[in-house]
Amino acid sequence: MPPSTHKIENAKSGRSKCKRCKEVIVNGELRIVTEAYSETRDMDFVSNYHTQCFKVPPRAMAGVSPEEFVEEHLEDCSNDDVLSDPETLAEIIADITLATNAPKKKAKKKKSKAETNEEEEDCRPAKKAKKAKKKAPVKSEEVTEDDDDTSDDSEKGDSSSASSASEQQWVGCDSCGKWRKLPANMSPDTLPDEWHCNMNTWDTCVATCEAAEEEGA
Repeated sequence: MPPSTHKIENAKSGRSKCKRCKEVIVNGELRIVTEAYSETRDMDFVSNYHTQCFKVPPRAMAGVSPEEFVEEHLEDCSNDDVLSDPETLAEIIADITLATNAPKKKAKKKKSKAETNEEEEDCRPAKKAKKAKKKAPVKSEEVTEDDDDTSDDSEKGDSSSASSASEQQWVGCDSCGKWRKLPANMSPDTLPDEWHCNMNTWDTCVATCEAAEEEGA
């Protein structure tokens, strides 16, 4: 796979958004642009970042410090050759260092079966008391009992649905923000810090940002 390229430039409009914080990059503001070629899609993917949101790629550039990245891998395409100014250069390195050393984002994790059942048990008495209070004005005992049976059946259905859920791990796309299911034998720790839908090799049906978010996310 061809290596990604990185450059720093002034935003040419106010339409681009930072891939990490999802905020708009103001026209003329400095941004770091990453271009990477996808063999599976046969196309280039372009990502924009605020300087304070960009992280040195941990896998592709393992062991490369923010200073080395700026000096050796970041092309200066800015209007004022910002990397030639010592003060601005120091600020950019400081921004990238802070973002690179920030805590790793944790993958979204569904509640376990035991946790779900425990929460249902805690909430169930409160729900019954609330329904009983609403039914108090009804005079007919038969109507009240029927309503209670319906309520119990509904609660049993809810409990059955909850008990069928198993622990499921997810990973979020850094491009579109949608969550994708992970196989049962895959740990989020094996995935790169920056993950995108087109990197989904286990479920090609949702290996694109255009695909809808999966049910249960």
